[in-house]
Amino acid sequence: MMKQTLLALGVLAFGLAPALAADPGPEAVVKKLYAEPRPNHSAVYTKRLQGLFDADAKQANGATGSLDFDYRLNGEPLKPDTVKALTFKEATEGKDQAKVTVERKGGDGSKSIVFDLVREDGAWRVSDAHAIGDRKWQLTTILKGEAQ
Repeated sequence: MMKQTLLALGVLAFGLAPALAADPGPEAVVKKLYAEPRPNHSAVYTKRLQGLFDADAKQANGATGSLDFDYRLNGEPLKPDTVKALTFKEATEGKDQAKVTVERKGGDGSKSIVFDLVREDGAWRVSDAHAIGDRKWQLTTILKGEAQ
C-alpha cells in the first residue's frame, strides 16, 4: 500500500512539473514583451491594458495615438540586441502582484521602467508600466489621453 501511494504521488508530481514550468514568472513575461516587434499588442498584457491600447489605436484612426514612443525603452529604438544590455529585477508583492524593473546595464536609473504585473486567468500579465527618473510617465495615463 505504501509503495502504491508513493508511486501515485510520484506520478502526480511528475505530471505537475511541466504545468508549473509552463507558467512563466513575472520577469520572463516582461522579457517576452521586449521580444515582441510592436509594443501596442501583446499576449502578456491584461485585458484592461490591451483594451486601452486598442481604444487609443481606434481613436487615432490610423495616425499616431497618444503613445508616440516605444515605452519599453523610454523612447529609444528597440534593436534585436537591446535586451542583452538590460537588467531585469523582479519584486513579488504577494501571490498575485509583482513588479519588474528594467534598466540599462551600467545605467544610473534615470531611464528605468517599472512594470506592474498581476495574475489574470492564472498567468502573469502586465497591467501597467511607468518610468522613474528624469522623464516620468505612466503608461495607462498616456493611453487614456490624460496629461503625461
